[in-house]
Amino acid sequence: MTSENQILNWLMIGISQSPFSLNEVFYLDKSNNEFFSILATDYFMLDEDLGIAKNTTTSYSSQNENSIVNRIQRIENDDKEIIEIPRLSYNERKKTLIEFLDSINDEKEKERITHLYINIESETPDVRNLFNRSFEIESDKNTVEKWNTLKNEILLTKAESFINLNNINLSNVKIWEIEEKGTINIDLTKDDNGKILKQKSNKWWKFWK
Repeated sequence: MTSENQILNWLMIGISQSPFSLNEVFYLDKSNNEFFSILATDYFMLDEDLGIAKNTTTSYSSQNENSIVNRIQRIENDDKEIIEIPRLSYNERKKTLIEFLDSINDEKEKERITHLYINIESETPDVRNLFNRSFEIESDKNTVEKWNTLKNEILLTKAESFINLNNINLSNVKIWEIEEKGTINIDLTKDDNGKILKQKSNKWWKFWK
C-alpha cells in the first residue's frame, strides 16, 4: 500500500500543474480507490470511437494499455467515479506570488524576483508556471527556502482539502504508476482502421511518455 506521504506528495505535484497545460492530468478513481494520471500522448493510441486505433502500437503491456484506454473512455463519458485533481488557478498563483513578494524586505532581492515575473498584476498568464520554477540563480538561499515553504504549505493545504472533501481514507488508497517507459508509434501509411492510405508514406511518428 502506498504511504500517506507518497500520496500527499503525488497530490501536491498534480495540484501544482499549470492550469494552462494538459500534458498530464491527475485523477482519483473512486471505484477502486486509486490515484492515476493520463498523458496527452496517451490519446494518440485511440481512434475516434475511443478504441485502440489499428495503425498504432505501444510499448505498454497489454494490461497497462487496457487500463489506460478504459480510463480514458470513462473520463470522456463523464464517469462520476473518476474525479480530476483540481489545480491551483492562475489567480491563486498570482495571489501567492504577490504575497511572497510583499514578504521580502530586501528591495534588491524583490526587484530581482519581480523581474522574473513581469506584469503579475495583469490578467495575462505570465505566472502560469510559477509553482514549477525557482530563483536559485537569482536569489539567496533564505529567499529560496522561504518560497519553497510558502509554496508547499499552500499545496499541502489544497491536497488535504481534496482528501477531506472526497472522504478519502489514506490507508485504503493507492497510486497507479506505470513502470515501463511508454512509447506510442503511429503508422502514417494507414488510417485508424488499419487500411492503407492512398498516398503512402514511409514515416512513423513516435511519442514518448
